[in-house]
Amino acid sequence: MCRRDAVVVNRLKIGHSHLTHSYLLSGEDQPICTKCDTVLTAKHILLDCLELRDVWFKYFTASSLKDIFESVDNQNIIGFINDAHFYHQL
Repeated sequence: MCRRDAVVVNRLKIGHSHLTHSYLLSGEDQPICTKCDTVLTAKHILLDCLELRDVWFKYFTASSLKDIFESVDNQNIIGFINDAHFYHQL
């Protein structure tokens, strides 16, 4: 795994990324998922967003973040993030 991929996976694990937390420093509103109209978090991207459900099943089936990071290969996580078009935003 390249360094960038490792950074993306680690940011997802801790739940903090530029996409989900930059509002804290910028003074803007918390980001909202345009598809679900709910707060955009790493958990939402990996588990809750109904618009990404078809992409999830292509890469993993897990019911919690713990399951994802303990049982899913990091390359599958990166593949999912790429297909969901979030890789360069994290």
